[in-house]
Amino acid sequence: MTSPPRLAVTLFSFTNELLAADRSPDAMLEGLLRAEPGVAVEIDAAQHFRSFPLLDADEVRRTAAVIEAADAGVSLLGGGADVAPAPGRLLDGREQLAQVRSQIAAAAILSAEAVRIPFGVLPWDVLERAADDARAARVLLVEEVQGPADPAGEPIRDRIADLERTGETAIRLLLDTSALMSGLPGTYVAALRAEGVPEALVARLGEALASGRVAPLVLPALADPALSPAAKALLITAMTRFGASRAASWLPLAPWIAAVHVKWWDLDSAAGDLGAETGAVIEGLLASGFDGTVCSEWGGHEWQGIDIAASAQVPAHLDLLRARFGQRPPTSVQKRHKHC
Repeated sequence: MTSPPRLAVTLFSFTNELLAADRSPDAMLEGLLRAEPGVAVEIDAAQHFRSFPLLDADEVRRTAAVIEAADAGVSLLGGGADVAPAPGRLLDGREQLAQVRSQIAAAAILSAEAVRIPFGVLPWDVLERAADDARAARVLLVEEVQGPADPAGEPIRDRIADLERTGETAIRLLLDTSALMSGLPGTYVAALRAEGVPEALVARLGEALASGRVAPLVLPALADPALSPAAKALLITAMTRFGASRAASWLPLAPWIAAVHVKWWDLDSAAGDLGAETGAVIEGLLASGFDGTVCSEWGGHEWQGIDIAASAQVPAHLDLLRARFGQRPPTSVQKRHKHC
């Protein structure tokens, strides 16, 4: 029998509340830990720490104290190098490495399992040097793949080849299930219509998502002067953040997938996705011995408005995950880094 997953929730889901700034990030974290005992938390460093991307250890320790007081656990620390901090200014490898090293140190203070970084942003030589620090700290580096990512495409094939060639154990992938959507979310379609996107284009966008041809449809539409900037921003979202690949295409990568984000945009489409490829890929990973966290991540704040609170929806999504997969009983907050 397949073991149930370790569940987590990311503070990124609470972007609207963080932007409202009614409470400090640590106060919001404390409230989440009270509301969802036994569920690990992912902290997005860019939203949580003023010192990002070179994280200040004292600032991180204050957050660690909140975690420890709740007897809770941190799954991931969201990070990554700010490789282009200003127009015409690009960080060199040494500067990139310094930022990631500070985040690895912060993850160790938080007893986090991994530092999450965007896929393909850091060159392999910088990743290799950062992996030495990660291994020493017993922290993983996980590169997040999402949306239109192709598991058989050259970038991912090249990364797997890097890992196989070097035998590197401190670098792995995080699969965001926005890569396995069952269709356009209803709230997203409603937002397109509210912004005046023609019905014919909306229908063709749904077909393009299913066939993996969103970019050829969206790029010409971005030149249409009749579409508002808000409508074009929504179309760019479909091109850069949505994907409809199949579970079977991702499961051969199971040995290199160390964490999962269950991306959802509204509860109706979340239930549909869990009944389709998203559910299938999680089941397949668990059957293969996957031991990472399965993390709920709401992204619908991008178009549902600043007044929509994640706190009213996240518990319902966690219930969907529990109903489908169960939930492993919480373990000790002590580090569980068995990967490195």
